[in-house]
Amino acid sequence: MCPLSPARRRGEVLRDAVFEAALAEIAERGMRGASMDRIAKRAGTGKAALYRRWPNLHALALDVFISTLDDALPPADADTGSLRDDLLASLTTLTTELDGDLGVVLRELISEAAHNPALSQEFQQSFGMRKQVELIGMLQQAMARGEIPTQPVDPYVIQVPAALVVHQLVLTGASPTREEVEHIIDAIVLPLLRTPATAPAS
Repeated sequence: MCPLSPARRRGEVLRDAVFEAALAEIAERGMRGASMDRIAKRAGTGKAALYRRWPNLHALALDVFISTLDDALPPADADTGSLRDDLLASLTTLTTELDGDLGVVLRELISEAAHNPALSQEFQQSFGMRKQVELIGMLQQAMARGEIPTQPVDPYVIQVPAALVVHQLVLTGASPTREEVEHIIDAIVLPLLRTPATAPAS
């Protein structure tokens, strides 16, 4: 009697195996050296199974990055009751996740996006704009609690928290420490948000 072949993995089980394989492959070889074929072999599946879901390596890498962060970060509507604590929870989780292979994937995506307009646009929509929308939600909650003035917030201020984390990662290869995250929040972000808006010069 022939031994039974192992059950084929599907759905989330297969997705998780592919994500783990893609993280390892890209961390070892970079985007230029990684291949869908090797990722499929690492995940114990066929290459066709990958291409049914992701048209190319860029799409897979972006999905790995966004989905892994989504699973790790606090829900967008989480409310600790304090803007500082909301920011600290979000940024601390972000820096922790980016300290490993996921940080390598992010740096590779940024490098590839520099000469791939389609990837750059998708990355901005999937990561940059979403993080800004999540922060706007935090700020609206903080305004309702009276922590910061109820006023329009400069779009550049909204970009500051995540931008500073990513900037340090790209330049040094390491995410900010918790102490550095607290400094970003206490010395830069909160003072900017608590400053009353000034009327433009006439």
